[in-house]
Amino acid sequence: MKIVFQDCFIDIFSIYWIDGKTFFLGLPAGHGGLISYDSSQVEVVDATLAGRLVFCELNQIKGVYHWSMIEEQLLDDLLESDEDAYRRFLEIIKEEGLVDAEFC
Repeated sequence: MKIVFQDCFIDIFSIYWIDGKTFFLGLPAGHGGLISYDSSQVEVVDATLAGRLVFCELNQIKGVYHWSMIEEQLLDDLLESDEDAYRRFLEIIKEEGLVDAEFC
């Protein structure tokens, strides 16, 4: 899935819902972690979520997440821009062909 936010294309790896609102977790190039985007503030340019996804409820927040965020417990660290988690997540999504090999 891809969105446009402030003229930048962002790859999306999770969708979750809070109080009837939809949010996306995106990985902007060069940021070093995930950023949450309110769906009402972005333009969806490719609505297809790719890769293996899992439905999960975390802290009473229901969502669909890229498998590695849950199974490898990367989500919290990616939200905190942890370098090791970022490198591991990039390794996984590059191997799966979800981003270009040059993505950093």
